[in-house]
Amino acid sequence: MTAIARLLISIDKAFFQAANSLAGGNRALDWFFRLGADDHIIPVVLVILVLLTIPMAMNRRERENAFSGFLSVFLAVIISMALLFILNNMFFRPRPFTSYEVNFLFYHNTDSAFPSNPATLFFTMALAVFFYNRRVAAAMLLLGFYACFSRVAAGVHYPLDIAGGLLLAAASACAARAALPLYAPLAKKLTNAEYRVLSSIRTPGSFRRGAGR
Repeated sequence: MTAIARLLISIDKAFFQAANSLAGGNRALDWFFRLGADDHIIPVVLVILVLLTIPMAMNRRERENAFSGFLSVFLAVIISMALLFILNNMFFRPRPFTSYEVNFLFYHNTDSAFPSNPATLFFTMALAVFFYNRRVAAAMLLLGFYACFSRVAAGVHYPLDIAGGLLLAAASACAARAALPLYAPLAKKLTNAEYRVLSSIRTPGSFRRGAGR
């Protein structure tokens, strides 16, 4: 192991211990960390935020951009999960609780800690949306950092696991963005289809917002 690798691991451990020291001493804070570390709550909220970008669009151009963002998220997640599967099978890093005595607030994961699966998923979604709606992406990034810090504090991840997931997410989101010419026509078709459906069910004088813009 090189000196740089030893230094990184030492820093990683120090940051982990600092975050994990916050757990186990306050019931309200422990509840806050468990909420963030939950496997279902944050992912569901992130998916809802992605979907909300479509009705939030004020005109046809924004609606097409929102559909492009949705398709970009879908593609980026596929790319990131494929890369994550490869990396997890090539490299195994034990969880913190298997190596040290920790303040443990979560269940015992058995898969590789690096890169973090949740961090990869959360940041992939947020960064893919960033190219199309920065306000929504900012909210998603805040939720992602909260969830990931909670997992470190809960004793199931090291900070470097989160950093690895973030880098993987950034690469996947950029790859999906670069592929925009492939799915832009589909985004346009989805926009047109939505407008046709809404036009067929509207009453006279209704749904004029954004029409023809």
